[in-house]
Amino acid sequence: MEHNALWAALRGRLPIWKPKLPALGGSTPIGFDLASERLNLAQVTPHGKAWRWRAAAAIPYPNGRAELLADPVAFRRLVQDALRSHGFKGRRVVSVLPPGDLQVVSIDYATANGQDDTATLLRTLRERFKGGLDDAVVDILPIRRPPESNLRSAVVAVAPRDKVLAHLDLLTAAGLDPQAVDVGPAALARLARAVVVGDPRANLLLINFGTEHTYLSLLWGRRLMFDRSLPFGEKRLAATLSRNLDLLPERALELLRRHGLGNTGGEIGETITELLQPDFQQLAHEVNRVLIYFASQTHGGAVDGIYVAGSVARLPGAATHIGRLLGMPVHVLNPWQLPGSNPEEVIEPPAGMAVAAGLALREIARRAGD
Repeated sequence: MEHNALWAALRGRLPIWKPKLPALGGSTPIGFDLASERLNLAQVTPHGKAWRWRAAAAIPYPNGRAELLADPVAFRRLVQDALRSHGFKGRRVVSVLPPGDLQVVSIDYATANGQDDTATLLRTLRERFKGGLDDAVVDILPIRRPPESNLRSAVVAVAPRDKVLAHLDLLTAAGLDPQAVDVGPAALARLARAVVVGDPRANLLLINFGTEHTYLSLLWGRRLMFDRSLPFGEKRLAATLSRNLDLLPERALELLRRHGLGNTGGEIGETITELLQPDFQQLAHEVNRVLIYFASQTHGGAVDGIYVAGSVARLPGAATHIGRLLGMPVHVLNPWQLPGSNPEEVIEPPAGMAVAAGLALREIARRAGD
């Protein structure tokens, strides 16, 4: 089932925000991800009976994201230059809200026989968010549960209504035509279903590393089953190195990115790996808890593959190191492996582009009824 993006919650109440229908044969929307350090963009185009990547770009912010977003003129200039110089077509975009403007949580609740799931979930949400939801945009993605269970779960995205409107205003002022405001877990799940070929019922664990938090998403076949966040990210790893090596955090982060993990970075890389071992052991512990949870919910089922994306996944040797700790292969979620595309034509590192790529695939997934 396709995720109903935040946009859908606004579309019915705000007549001003009505995206134009694409012309026959027109371009697909551009995935538009305002990540912590870069603007990530991706777009697909038809290629026979399949799809291939038309364009992709990762544009560093000149002075930081907050400064750029506070200057609409500079933001428009950066966006228009990026679209023009990297071969994008059209101005329709699917975006995500910047971190801090959107809260994504997992909600567990129980329903009695014959009780309406939606009413129970809304009541649970109001109890969870004591501040009220009247001025918020709420989007709900149900999580698959065994049919015999009366337990329910959902991934819920909550954003202040004024933040969503300000985001749409920013995009429109930059000359863009926003089609949807999506959420990260839905975008990553969509990408995984597109690029992980083989058994479409394969069970996958997706690990998306952010700057400060990491998000674990379980795909049970083609449905999201579980989504949780952990206080783990590149910033935490840099802080550990900073304390142990008596370095400024910026210098520690530079070392981490240059030398990576394991033996890929020589002696310095091995030292970094040793110092970060407690952090990664904690990550492995949390991942194993998720795998145990999956087995308990599926009567002994197992995850068929683990895929990583985001900040830590970009570090040299990261996927191999995490796989060694978990005792099973770990792969980078690579958008450029989309069937029908030529990965040699794309130069952007795959780990940081996963969300933008998943956003770019949203319209295709909707057409396919996924």
